[in-house]
Amino acid sequence: MLTALLAAFAVVLVPPAPAAHADAAGKGGDFVPFTTGRIVLDTRTGAGGVTGARGPATTTSFSVLGVAGVPATGVGSVLLRVSAIAPTAATYLTVFPDGATWPNVSMVNAGATQTLSNTAFVRPAANGKLSVYNSAGNTQIFIEVQGYFTAAAGTTAGGEVPVTQARVVDTRTGVGTTKAQIPAGGSRTVNLAVGDVPAGAASVFTSITVPPTTAAGSFMASPAGSSTGLTVLDYENGINNASGAMIQLAPDGRVTITNRGTSPADLIIDTLAYFTKTATAGAGFRPVTSRLFSGTVAANASFDVVVGGTNGLPTRGIAGAVLSMQGGGAAAGALRAWPLGAAEGTTSSTQHAANSVHRASVIVRPGTDGKVRIHNISTAATTVYIDLEGWFADPLPVVPVVQNSPVTVLQAPPSGGQSAGTVEYAYVDNIGRVVIGHQTQLDNFCCVQFTVISGNEAFSGRPALSPQTDGAVAVSAQYNDGDVWTSSQTAPAAATWKPFADLGGSMAAPPAATLLPGGVTAQFAVDADGKLWTFAKTGAVPFWRDLGGADLTGTPVLAAVRDGVQVFARTTAGTITTMLYRTDGTTSAWTDLGGSGAGVPAVVVYPGYRLRVFAQAADGTITTKQQDPAGAFPAAWDQIGAIAPAGAPAALLDPVTGRTTVVARATDGTVLLSLESAPGTGVFPEWTPAQADGAPLSATDPALATVSSGGAQTVIIVYRTINGTMVISDRRVQALTARSATFDTPRLFPAVA
Repeated sequence: MLTALLAAFAVVLVPPAPAAHADAAGKGGDFVPFTTGRIVLDTRTGAGGVTGARGPATTTSFSVLGVAGVPATGVGSVLLRVSAIAPTAATYLTVFPDGATWPNVSMVNAGATQTLSNTAFVRPAANGKLSVYNSAGNTQIFIEVQGYFTAAAGTTAGGEVPVTQARVVDTRTGVGTTKAQIPAGGSRTVNLAVGDVPAGAASVFTSITVPPTTAAGSFMASPAGSSTGLTVLDYENGINNASGAMIQLAPDGRVTITNRGTSPADLIIDTLAYFTKTATAGAGFRPVTSRLFSGTVAANASFDVVVGGTNGLPTRGIAGAVLSMQGGGAAAGALRAWPLGAAEGTTSSTQHAANSVHRASVIVRPGTDGKVRIHNISTAATTVYIDLEGWFADPLPVVPVVQNSPVTVLQAPPSGGQSAGTVEYAYVDNIGRVVIGHQTQLDNFCCVQFTVISGNEAFSGRPALSPQTDGAVAVSAQYNDGDVWTSSQTAPAAATWKPFADLGGSMAAPPAATLLPGGVTAQFAVDADGKLWTFAKTGAVPFWRDLGGADLTGTPVLAAVRDGVQVFARTTAGTITTMLYRTDGTTSAWTDLGGSGAGVPAVVVYPGYRLRVFAQAADGTITTKQQDPAGAFPAAWDQIGAIAPAGAPAALLDPVTGRTTVVARATDGTVLLSLESAPGTGVFPEWTPAQADGAPLSATDPALATVSSGGAQTVIIVYRTINGTMVISDRRVQALTARSATFDTPRLFPAVA
């Protein structure tokens, strides 16, 4: 009964050339400072090709690459000083790539008649241009480039190194300098190579604060002994002023600060990060623009902002995030940002006067779970906006391409009036490409259309397939930097796929994915610390959320149950542990089911949402246990047969007979099968070959799936051979008829060229 004839059908399918995608884990992003600002837009003089104040809700385009001494090529992002000059109404400015959609963030805020500036990190468009949006009133705009970040790895520029925030200069108290204001037109030389900033640093990124003065002005910073410098802050009289500023250092770390205003002024400098002089040290910049938080924060309250795991960022390996922070309220105040889990410092990042708003940029290294904690230092509630302008990437281990990873199979939901959806197959081949198999003839397994959808990216491990609410199917896979990338069909039942999107994550193993009861696709994955994370596109800023767990390893297994998703995972000790992820996002405690071994378990859901789990034991045998009616698992594991398969099991519940089928790969590549003796007995006989002698041998752990076609249902075994050929063996089930355990003739699909 357990034999079948073998016949091979060689089908050579050549997919179209895949589209290229950007390498989000690429090199470069080193900082090249300028000794003087390169003016690219000044509406007062016509620099940049635009003359005259810009009106409300206007967008102005200007060139930034190849002008004013800025290189035409090799520039990934530019460091700008952006100034709003005497607007007729309170306004804000946003700078973004020319031709792109306005990103709904801000770089600098200014009240009516004020002249204020801030630092901004922006990626130029492919045409070398930027656009600046003015929100309200008529205002003159001044923008200069103070440095740039390389588009590719080089040898002359350096990377970013985060430091513990420290106040290094305060003329009010005499910290790092004389206890006295800097006179109008006067200069003060200070040493910024203190604390965590070493001598020999190329430059430091600082938070500069100027307390209220009697007249407006600006400060310029120059490396000590240099005749040239950069304006680092425009300040207004009568208010606390703050701005992020990049300051270039002399070789000994000293810098000369000049007050270019008409009244004496105090100056406060806090160091946030420094930049090296060598390309082999420090982190590279990656531009990303997104609003992370908007809301009202109570007086003297603190809140957390998720940075890591959002907008394609990893959850680890972030050396610093560039945050543009805005605060405003009925009372004067400030915002302070620091890594979650670290001690709160004494520095501040922004300053705002009563009944006004102010914005400044900072660099903060995210802390626990990729979060930054922010304190509203005010006696009144404050409206806060936190925008992301980019991040600095530490090197992360490269995930090697796993050889002979298993195939994933999913039948899509019906669409377009069809009674059954298409069948989609996904695997990562041995050179790291994501390959999709698309089957529309549900009663004929000879014809599967294969397409490589991943371009030149390198992925690893078994991909995950999950349905979407519109009937299309999504695929998720682990990128070679550990991030999880996802794509989906362009339409239900389509053979074409959308470009991949990077969800970030920095996970240690490929993800599992499922459609939650609320219609949201969720990813689950384990990181290098053994914690489980989930990513679901809910809320304004989707992010990877830490679900806890300890010493987990490998890809989790998901089982849809009445109250949500039951998650099973292997621990580093070899046991199987489980917890419930509820539909409202809460989780149960983890329950360890014991056992010992390795590999990904398999789970079958029975009526009443009782679960049976299968796992490979330390001696290689497959073991199983099932929940009792009360939902508890027994202590003991039951062994299936005496044979020790080479890999992890796959299992499913026969939709017609109610018997459970289990398959696994033998050490010689034979696919083995154990069919439950009768429905619900939990008795599994000794392993036997699922196919006749001479059948193609499996190099991967096999997959099991049920395919519906009209009134018939088919159980299929899918695997790949040592040369990459995909094999499908099916066992046809007519409705309400008895069925045997025999799997039909395998269909062979050569590896995709």
